[in-house]
Amino acid sequence: MHCSVVIPCFNGADLTRACIASLLAQDGDAAPTEILLVDNGSTDATPTLGELSPRVRVLRQGRNLGFAGGVNAGLRAARGELVLVLNNDTQAATNMLRELRDALLGHARMGAVAPVSNHVKGHASLPVGDRGRDAAGRAAIRDALAKAPALQDATTLAGLCLLMRRRTVDAIGLFDERFGHGNFEDDDFCLRLRLHGLRLGIAGRAFLHHEGHATFKSMGLDLKQEIHKRLAQFRAKWQADPAGRAHLAALDDDASAAAAAARDAAAVWPLWPDVDWHLAIGALLRGDVAEGFARLQCFLRQCPLHADARILLAQAHGLRGDHEAGDLELLRALDCAPSRPQQARILRRLGERSYRDGRFADARMQFGALAELGVDQADAHNWIGLCELGAGEVDAAAEWFTRAATNGLAVANTNLGVCRTKQGRMAEARDCFTRAVELDPHDPIARANLAACSQLVAR
Repeated sequence: MHCSVVIPCFNGADLTRACIASLLAQDGDAAPTEILLVDNGSTDATPTLGELSPRVRVLRQGRNLGFAGGVNAGLRAARGELVLVLNNDTQAATNMLRELRDALLGHARMGAVAPVSNHVKGHASLPVGDRGRDAAGRAAIRDALAKAPALQDATTLAGLCLLMRRRTVDAIGLFDERFGHGNFEDDDFCLRLRLHGLRLGIAGRAFLHHEGHATFKSMGLDLKQEIHKRLAQFRAKWQADPAGRAHLAALDDDASAAAAAARDAAAVWPLWPDVDWHLAIGALLRGDVAEGFARLQCFLRQCPLHADARILLAQAHGLRGDHEAGDLELLRALDCAPSRPQQARILRRLGERSYRDGRFADARMQFGALAELGVDQADAHNWIGLCELGAGEVDAAAEWFTRAATNGLAVANTNLGVCRTKQGRMAEARDCFTRAVELDPHDPIARANLAACSQLVAR
């Protein structure tokens, strides 16, 4: 299918040139048929970038229309059946458009899809730093993601990079230009997509390098002030709508208010899948496991690859006493292209379950995978030590506790002290318990162990 790429830009010609080069290098039939540069009044070489390829068109604007206005000018001119909205301070891995296209077209109700990126909000974030700034780095990241799950359902996406069907844009409407230079126009657009019953997806194998707020920096804008201003505009627009109130309450971490508003929104927006999401969280918070469980099942029928919903459903299974079903949901969540923080939550839950059941080898493997993620490694190393200790491998456990203690985890010093006690190295055990109390003076176990060990050493 023909794809039009819309890139609003204000100056930053060198960044835009690199962005275009990465698009022209896209794999085979996924390459864009046209690249529309919406020039928001640039004073540098941006107007000349049409010379890079016959596929590049520069749409010169008489003034700076802002991000939303620039996107809309490009969307009006776009001729493709698919449209990609893209920041100019980005560079795509060679498979990005193909992966996005396959994710979008593989699901009839998919409204928009986005890639993972080094500089983006939410679960699309991939902590790879600036390694994707050159082609070799992007190729390495692409290869590392080749076996990752292909797609995760999301409840919102960043406007950094969005692939959509043209007919979806026609049905939903253009971006809201009240959001000026940018911020929250993407939240607004995604909320409108959701209200029409459409899914949003993160393509787990598609990578986009992002410099991050390059246009804001070049214009001398204060990013924090801009975000505060646009959030106020977003609140003003949506506060009167029950779905908007639910969304805003969730932004404020007020799950009870979000659930109350979502219940009202069900009558106004019958296709909105997030009604069930907000009601599920609200029900579980007030202890109504039956409703929470039912709501999560309804939500997952609409958004089956939503990793957070799978994790929450696993918790609901546990509250119902069905731990095996909970473990199965956690394994299903691993197939939903989870972000690293989500993977960490899943592996921790699986590891803790295995440990409690005395399946130390399984727990050791799960906490080992957690350690490889690089998320809170000290805690993961401490858990590996507990698994080794549970299996009777005191020396191996001591090595892992030492690693965790070296990284400042107080409880690891307590556990290392236990190992030293079992090894008969009482003076070292006392030192470990002393360090644990220094790091966490209120830990009663560390204090009790220190007192007991000190008495033994004194004898």
